[in-house]
Amino acid sequence: MRIIFVLTCPVYQRIDDLSEWLAMDNRNRRMPAIVATMGADVELWAVGREEHSLMSDLPGIAPYPIRIFAASGGGAKSRDAYSDAMVDAARGDPADLFVLIGATGSAGYRLYDKVLKPGKRRFAVILNGEYWSRIVPHAAFLFSESARQEQVLSHPGWRFWRRHISPHHMQRLAKAVDTDRFRPEPDLPKQWDIITISRLNRWKRFDEIGALSTTYRVAVIGDGPQASALATRYPHVTWLGHIRHEGVPALLNRARLYFHAGRRDDFPLGIAEAMACGLPVVAMEGRIGFDVVPTGCGALVNDSVYPAMVDRLLADERHRAAMGRSARAHVLETNGPDSSIDACRTLVTLAQ
Repeated sequence: MRIIFVLTCPVYQRIDDLSEWLAMDNRNRRMPAIVATMGADVELWAVGREEHSLMSDLPGIAPYPIRIFAASGGGAKSRDAYSDAMVDAARGDPADLFVLIGATGSAGYRLYDKVLKPGKRRFAVILNGEYWSRIVPHAAFLFSESARQEQVLSHPGWRFWRRHISPHHMQRLAKAVDTDRFRPEPDLPKQWDIITISRLNRWKRFDEIGALSTTYRVAVIGDGPQASALATRYPHVTWLGHIRHEGVPALLNRARLYFHAGRRDDFPLGIAEAMACGLPVVAMEGRIGFDVVPTGCGALVNDSVYPAMVDRLLADERHRAAMGRSARAHVLETNGPDSSIDACRTLVTLAQ
């Protein structure tokens, strides 16, 4: 049995340093290792700036091969990059199952158009943030991240051009946070009132972050094409830029509250990491549901109530601490490092 995981966006989309990417222990890197321990022949493929043949050797999980294919085309956005060498490799590979990580990266589109569709090859899709693309209805199976994604996929409603996806062809996939690394550190001084992690692109709205920064100390972890423009527009925000993953927990622990600044993300990793560190989370209710931020772990808000909710939480240290404990407990129960094992069992079954 052979299963190939494919990152549909290039490794340099968020992290330009390949050594930093190789050091990351996250769900994308952990799932192939878990599947390998279940007896499958596994590889992880991705597009990069140069070709590499590597081994994943993260401590505590099984090693497996990683193939980086040099980008050969694409558009202005990093996620537009694809590799014809990857397409050629897939065409000649006897894999029983391809697992596309992300629904909207051009490497996935290219693989689908050139190999998966014409060859009638079996594939699954792991949804990351954006839940719909023209690939999605053709997948043998989907791994969703939130109840909202599942609701919209199974009941497209006015989106009549989108095919209904049966709930029997979907499974919820947890974030798999390293809860030993992302943990409360109560002795660290609180440098900020509010913190968030976000890609700084034009699709993210930072209006709320900007408004809050005139009253509270606000920090943003992340980089992107809009970094300079946002720093100019919101000078009171501390823009921390890109931070290596191992440095993120200490920064989260220097804040009192996590505010999700996205309007297009259904369940970004930063929410789970912040909750693992014992931070209550405030998020916009239009995209985030109670399955992501349960009652007692933070608050879901809208444009009219978020200032008052933030004021209330920051003014009540005791209530905020109780929410932080509940948030940590929720992540330990639902999004710990081994939380993707059931999904890996499903992949093995699909490949058989």
